[in-house]
Amino acid sequence: MSLDMHAIPETTDWNTQSIQSLDHFNIQHEKITRCGLEIHNIQVEQLTTLAQLDDLYQHFNIFFPPNIKNAGLIRQLEFFTGRLAAKCALHDLNLQDCVIHQGHQGEPIWPDAVIGSISHVSTQRLCCAIAYAQNHNCADKTFGIDIESKRCQSFFQQNDEIYHVFLSKDEQAALANIGFQKPDLYLLVFSAKESVIKAFYIKYNQIIDFKLINFNGIVGDFIYFRIHPVSSLKNISVTKVHFFDTDNEIITISCI
Repeated sequence: MSLDMHAIPETTDWNTQSIQSLDHFNIQHEKITRCGLEIHNIQVEQLTTLAQLDDLYQHFNIFFPPNIKNAGLIRQLEFFTGRLAAKCALHDLNLQDCVIHQGHQGEPIWPDAVIGSISHVSTQRLCCAIAYAQNHNCADKTFGIDIESKRCQSFFQQNDEIYHVFLSKDEQAALANIGFQKPDLYLLVFSAKESVIKAFYIKYNQIIDFKLINFNGIVGDFIYFRIHPVSSLKNISVTKVHFFDTDNEIITISCI
């Protein structure tokens, strides 16, 4: 879906004379509804100069933290794309003028009474990001989201050692008996665990390790995991992660 630039919230304070037209910036926006959750998907073609990106940060009134300013062009574009997706999500809550700051661990600081999640991925040609935002008081479930490029399948295929980072030996044995192609399956499980980690952090304000999230099976378009007890959380719980793919990406949505 091509982007209607009027559908993306802009700051009214920015002097648009310094950015004569947004037409030459290839930005696409799509709203995806899955699991009762509205997810905003933003895609931005790679830019060639930091000055172009700085114009976009200012035009959309997106907070530009010092650690991101000092990073390279790709990291700056990833941050911008993620925050633009988050701004679109806040627009649905009539909070488009809110500025999303950055926490000590790099997490987005949402407005009061709002919870949300952001994920991004980039290739040499394109940066993609997804985000959602909900009123905390109206949310009976906590979601985490993740997006990964299908091109990463080749990375998993060439680097068997990376499996040990996010999978136990028992999980690797269980996955070996499932009728998925190995790189596709491992990338999918990695993304699903990333989404669980995000949902867990949003709900409990704790970071959980990959190895405490144990693969428990795949049924249809859901992956099931068993979460082991963490600190004061005594009950072992089972969570499920919905997955689907676009032309170039895999998206996972966890629910706790």
